This record gives sequence, structure tokens and C-alpha cells, in this order.
Amino acid sequence: MKKFLKILLIIVGIVFLIFAALICIGLFVDYDDHIENGRYTYVPEDDNKDNAYVEFNLSDYDKKDSELIYYSSVEEAILNSPLNAENEEFSVPEDFLNHVDEILHIWNGKQYDTIFYRAGSDNDPVQGFVMARCKKQVEEASVQYAFMNATPVTTKADSILISDITELIRSSLKLSDFQQDLNPNYPDTRFVFGYAHDKEIYSLEVEGQKPDGVIEINVYDRTMYLWYYDDLKSDKRGNNLSYSVDVPE
Repeated sequence: MKKFLKILLIIVGIVFLIFAALICIGLFVDYDDHIENGRYTYVPEDDNKDNAYVEFNLSDYDKKDSELIYYSSVEEAILNSPLNAENEEFSVPEDFLNHVDEILHIWNGKQYDTIFYRAGSDNDPVQGFVMARCKKQVEEASVQYAFMNATPVTTKADSILISDITELIRSSLKLSDFQQDLNPNYPDTRFVFGYAHDKEIYSLEVEGQKPDGVIEINVYDRTMYLWYYDDLKSDKRGNNLSYSVDVPE
């Protein structure tokens, strides 16, 4: 019996320590969220607003210039990149994600360009949507590009979509702190983007700011949206950003 109690106390102690550790690193975030007149609003509590945005150090992720191979176009740089090999968790044909079948948007920066493109089409069993960043240089009066990094997503005709627009926004804002490696103007701006499946995304406001753009994409006869901020003006971490959006009826 004493041995059992000793083991039980050890387990309780471990659980307590884990709980305390989670609190210390700020995973438990108090917030207020509510729906009023068809509009959802999320506001972190005051106690959490002191968690300032942590500056992303892009130099830790950038490749050395000596390792870069430049090509005459963005499409060629992506085609010859290790993108597909670096994302083997996606069940897609070999080099599928490397093919820029449709350019949906390009963000032009001073040293980098970020491209949002489609791999595949509605005629394929799977499609890829890729955000890729390339470094550029001028060589003999022409611009050349070197692949840096990318973040792809894939979808199928029978994919189950996340229906909660508010959860998609919240997840995107949390991830934004770690996606500045896709920012074409880092460190001068704070690039934020996310996906949605409802037209109400046009009503989104983050820290009182509307998106700089919303891109509509037709995917297997369904409309998908990519919203983005070229430079979100806030010094808060992604999980401490307040936002509001109209909710679908």
C-alpha cells in the first residue's frame, strides 16, 4: 500500500510540474471571444498582451550565397529545387509540387520575391498550393532567381474542409511568427497570411486592420481564399493578436 501511494504521489507531482511548465511558457492564454450581431470577436486578456512579438532571425534559415544556384526565371528555380523532396509527407507524384502550373500572386521585395502558385489542376486527383520565396540578383541586366524555401499545402476533391473560419484565422496568426521566412521584405515588414473557405473572410480585421488583399481560387468547384497582410502593424505575438470577422449564417 505504501508503495502504491508513493507511485501515486510521484504521478501527481509530475502532472503538477507539467501543468506549471505549460503556464510558464504561456500556452494557457486567457481571452474573451463572443459573437454579436453576426460578428465574431477575439480579444486576449490584458495579462497576455505583455507577451511581445519575438523578432524572427531569418539569417538562421537563409542559405549561404555560395550554396545558391540562380536561374533565369522563378519557375525554373522552383522546378530545380528540393521542394518536393523536402516535403515527402505529402502523397503526391515525384516533383509534382515543383511545377508552377498557375501563378496566383507574386510579392516583389528588394532582395526576394515570394510566389503563390498552383501545382496541378482540377483534372488531377490532388492539387498543391505553394508559397515559395526566391532570392534574386541582377546578372548582365537580367534578373535571376534562386530558390530559398517554401510552404506547400495539398487538397483533393473529397478533402474534408475545416468549417470554422475563426479557428482557421487563429491558427494562421499563431503560425505567422514562424513564417517570416516567406516574407519578401524581411525584416522591414511583418508578412501574415492564411487560408479560408468562406467569403466572410473579406470582413476580417486583425488589430483593427483589414487585409491588403484576398485571393480567390477555384478548387474542384469550391472557392478557397488566401488572405494576406503585406505589413501587419503590431508588436504582439501571433497568439496575442485580436481579430474580428463576420461569421457565416
